Amino acid sequence: MAEADLALERVGLSHYADKYPHVLSGGEQQRVALARALAPRPAVLLMDEPFSGLDSRLKDTIRADTLAILRESRATAIVVTHDAEEAMRMADRIALLKDGRLVQVGTADTLYRTPHSLFAAGFFSEINEFAVVAGKGRVETPLGTVSAGNYANGQPLSAVVRLSQVKVSETGGDLPARIVARRFLGVVELLSLAVPGSDLPVRARIRADLLPHGLRDVTLSVNERDILLFEKDE
Repeated sequence: MAEADLALERVGLSHYADKYPHVLSGGEQQRVALARALAPRPAVLLMDEPFSGLDSRLKDTIRADTLAILRESRATAIVVTHDAEEAMRMADRIALLKDGRLVQVGTADTLYRTPHSLFAAGFFSEINEFAVVAGKGRVETPLGTVSAGNYANGQPLSAVVRLSQVKVSETGGDLPARIVARRFLGVVELLSLAVPGSDLPVRARIRADLLPHGLRDVTLSVNERDILLFEKDE
């Protein structure tokens, strides 16, 4: 069997060997491009935004197929992407760049849980950001007070809380809040909340139908470990 036929078989397109590229779907064309790249059996493969032209549903399927094929071929792939979820789904290790400079390297778990900068925290999830100041070893934020760690008294900081880490309930939370906007997104709902001490609304992403429809007054809770602090000038 010719090398080209082997490459097509690897991506599941043997039955399209006699077809022209323009008659194939977007996903099939993507597989042909992958077959072409793998045919020389490279040790390292560079893929620059390989799934950017696909719709979201097709993207998930082609991305999963591509990952399986790459693992089977044992080629090392460097994938360039601006999609944080795509990076986390595909990569064994992620190198995060900003303005051409390396910001942080590690696994998806490490970069998400222990970001080294405000940029890294905001890249991998939607965040609430508050301008705060360290004082007497503590930092007061609209969503709770946390230790200032090694930050000096009077130092301006940014306090960050991910939307998914803002817990919203009818009663029993630590802070009062009022729902000012509510958008249903299927599995989850996106809330915009007015909170004492914050000029900007606090956003929260919660499980859909967790709160009764029409509810306005609620309570919030945020675990202290989920409030991240970064230098203000980052």
